[in-house]
Amino acid sequence: MELRLARRAVAMAAVLGASVGLTLSTGVSARADDPVVTLQQPAPVAVAPADMTGVAKTAQPYFDFRTTGPLNNQGTLTIDVTQLATIARVTFSDNCTVKHHVATCAEWLWDPDGPNSTVGTATQMTIRALPGAAVGSTAEYTVSGTADGATIVGGRGSVEIGGPAYNQGQAKNLTDVAVGSAVTVPVRFTNIGDRPADSTWVLLTASPGLSFTRHYTNCVYSTNFSSREAQTALCTIPGQVLPGERAAVSPAPRVRVEPSAYYTYLDTEIAPVGDAGIQSQLAGRQWAQGTGGRLTLKVITPGTATDAPSGTVSLPMTGARGDARITSLRADNAADFAVTGDSATAAQGDTVTMNFSMVNNGPATIFYRSGDTIGAEVGLPPGTHVVSTSANCRLATYGKPDGPYDCEGADIVTPAGTVAHFSMTLQVDEVIAGAQGSVSMDWSPDGSYRPPFDPDAANDTAALTLN
Repeated sequence: MELRLARRAVAMAAVLGASVGLTLSTGVSARADDPVVTLQQPAPVAVAPADMTGVAKTAQPYFDFRTTGPLNNQGTLTIDVTQLATIARVTFSDNCTVKHHVATCAEWLWDPDGPNSTVGTATQMTIRALPGAAVGSTAEYTVSGTADGATIVGGRGSVEIGGPAYNQGQAKNLTDVAVGSAVTVPVRFTNIGDRPADSTWVLLTASPGLSFTRHYTNCVYSTNFSSREAQTALCTIPGQVLPGERAAVSPAPRVRVEPSAYYTYLDTEIAPVGDAGIQSQLAGRQWAQGTGGRLTLKVITPGTATDAPSGTVSLPMTGARGDARITSLRADNAADFAVTGDSATAAQGDTVTMNFSMVNNGPATIFYRSGDTIGAEVGLPPGTHVVSTSANCRLATYGKPDGPYDCEGADIVTPAGTVAHFSMTLQVDEVIAGAQGSVSMDWSPDGSYRPPFDPDAANDTAALTLN
């Protein structure tokens, strides 16, 4: 993982709260131009019997809606858990009142963007298995709603008692990996749930700088779906995985370290076929079938046979347990970042625009997975003040209009050859011969740190010269 210190950043957040006691209007006829707010199908959830260890004793479905237009509406959700109450105890957040297993929940539906925006809710529903509920039993609940000036389209969700739970081990992170080498990343897991799975999905995602050395016939592959992914593989492996079974993906995934590698990662997720968490990542991709060999599971420790029916809905796990892992593979490579400056002439009272840039000369792509971006710090030429800047530049510290300014790259992934262009329009308050500002790589707030991938500091600073 990168050790780079966090650069200055300015974050703004808007928080909208909804409280119990909203006055809810009912019986208002929908108009043709009212936005339609549609519940996205809740993923099925599984809850564990009370005597299991290593898995959560409760589960919470997510209620997300899609809207056809902007929202700023009072409303109510009605959740009927009459059937679900036969196998589970259900409790609700404080914005709900419950009578005869039907919850009425006050909501404020707010989304200024629309259409097709996703709208979350304040309502939370917590489910716990009843003592003696049969493993494998299922039940449903329904969601409906009304709102002032909007139409709510509800739906239904399902809950199961028990399920498989693939607890994946963490592979060893590696540093100073040679460019051009191939690295094996073991993927091992144990089914710590109480139900078997009849088949298994393995989802592998290689970040920029990595590529798979083999493409198996029981896997499909997606390339460059986003700037943060180089290749993704979805592999389907038949065969029952019993409770308690420990197994390994065989052969272990193997990736090649490309010339563009530096901070690279292999994400691995493994779950029963049909798992909602993996399904949510599959939409919108173009897939190509692999052509060589088959990926299988090698049993390390056999599981225990059970009369419980097989399941596809994973139990949520607790603590450090989980079905997804990230392995970091840092390459022995470099990336040379550089900045360019500008010069101009202007009279007192005039405005002048100065254009400058930052470039990654490579060869490595730099992926700051922590969410940071690489950028430059700008000091103004004396005798000037800022009139405007490009959208990717901003004042570093509010209340200090004399600067410095921060100018940032567009993404947390910066491939070799990427150029970020910046500009500032300055007004000349006083003509000073040879007035010189600067643009410098902003590796840390106090300038005491520079990343190990860029040892050449010679091109990290350039002048902004006026008159």
